[in-house]
Amino acid sequence: ILTNNTDYGNGGGRLSADLISGIKAAGHEVQVEQGDLSLFSIFSIRKRIKACDIVHVMDGYPYAVIAALANLGLRKKLLITLVGTYSVAPLHNVKMAWLLRWAYRSADAVASISSYTRQEVLKKVELKNIAIITPGIDLPQFLRPHIASSENFILSVGALKYRKGYHISIPAFARAKKQIPDLRYKIVGSQSDVNYFNRLKETAQELKVEHDIDFLTDLTDGELGKLYQRARLFLLTSINHNHHFEGFGIVFLEAAAKGLPVVGTRGNGIEDALKDGYNGYAVAQNDIEATAQKTVEILGNQSQYQNFSRNSIDWARENSQENSTAKYLEIYRKVFSP
Repeated sequence: ILTNNTDYGNGGGRLSADLISGIKAAGHEVQVEQGDLSLFSIFSIRKRIKACDIVHVMDGYPYAVIAALANLGLRKKLLITLVGTYSVAPLHNVKMAWLLRWAYRSADAVASISSYTRQEVLKKVELKNIAIITPGIDLPQFLRPHIASSENFILSVGALKYRKGYHISIPAFARAKKQIPDLRYKIVGSQSDVNYFNRLKETAQELKVEHDIDFLTDLTDGELGKLYQRARLFLLTSINHNHHFEGFGIVFLEAAAKGLPVVGTRGNGIEDALKDGYNGYAVAQNDIEATAQKTVEILGNQSQYQNFSRNSIDWARENSQENSTAKYLEIYRKVFSP
């Protein structure tokens, strides 16, 4: 398996780590090559894949290209998983597009983590039968009962960067708070994009909600899990920006496993991570008013809230890591059969 990382602190890393764990649990031997690989890695990768039956690449550029080039003449079975932005954005770059298109066409099988990612790739390269295999979550780890809290707060989880849409969710929160005065907002994520973080703090000050928002970072899994359990609603208003987009949104499943209703956005991979009208709502991107309205609607209707909460748990159960791994193992069997 070639991947950027196996860090549980981000969606792509968690996807890779869970898949590796699932494949090993099924009794298969797995070799992993990870990190910031470049085209100069081709020869070392080639040596490693000689001993493998299947080469599975997580994401497009550069990993799919590296694997396809390293596999020339070896004819190992090649599977590429389209993870999101870096499976699509390079297809819009004249220098990279032709090479990535060739790599995709060289694969024995291609899987996409969402319908949207699949759709965006097919706009730029003709491929047949791209399977959609959405990420799953480790149910024993995430399925936990909700804990009553003295705080009435909504929760967002994701790095503080432009495409996560916090410049939309903060004004939406400010509007919702006018109808729910004790409402608070907790935002968990890396603050490494200092300029954007400062912009968000300025927005909160302008809207006079700076004392009602907690920006949190570097939380342990246990600390984050407790926030999920105590929150009232999960919100993430991701937007598409320069071909960068939310490939799926595993945090929506993590929240669902705690029984949280969710609010996300349409026109990206989030549409596969929640079930609109079943365990929450998907609103149009950049729509502050609609985001605020759906937040107030869910929190203000106890019957609907409880229904969404129960449905979220059922939705999480449907989207387990075990189910996701089983679908990949089925592809392995198909491509490797004589």
